[in-house]
Amino acid sequence: MPEPTSSPKPAARSPRPGRPAVIDQGRIVAAALELDQDTLTMQAVARRLGVATSALYRWVGSREELLDLASAEMSRRIVPRHEPTEAGWRDWLTELAHAIRREFRAVPGFAARALTGGHRAAGHDTVERGVVTAFTLGGLPPERARQRWYVFATAVLGWLAAEESGRFPADPPMDFDAMLEVLLANLQTEDGQSQ
Repeated sequence: MPEPTSSPKPAARSPRPGRPAVIDQGRIVAAALELDQDTLTMQAVARRLGVATSALYRWVGSREELLDLASAEMSRRIVPRHEPTEAGWRDWLTELAHAIRREFRAVPGFAARALTGGHRAAGHDTVERGVVTAFTLGGLPPERARQRWYVFATAVLGWLAAEESGRFPADPPMDFDAMLEVLLANLQTEDGQSQ
């Protein structure tokens, strides 16, 4: 009996031979990240790039795929280049939170979409894995570290969504670093010790 063989993966989409491409997937994603994510359309991206909407479909199959690609790009931008360590896990999480704030503030609607939308899968694993690793290095057992990830992500993204809405009624204004201090303070390890 012949052995089953896997079918070859389809080649990446590319433009037909002829005139050089004016756009590519990277430029399309960059243009999408310059627009409000809540109202993002393929037509708006095409207008931003000065091309026909149909030209985008050579590189990106749909709005949903574009949102996934934008999410993956944002994840790439925010995750610190170095791994968290036992001595520096708090610093790693603080660096990540500030990168999230910096990058997400530049893209209207992205924080709210990341908090509530379905486009977290692309690139999301890398961020989650890093945060869970950092909390584990801080002394939490893996399941507690995963719960801390949920709290960390919800707090940071919720803060950004509220900040973007302009409805932060606090006087004096709320302090992002104070929120991070609370999130990263006093971890309870399995043996009941505080970290």
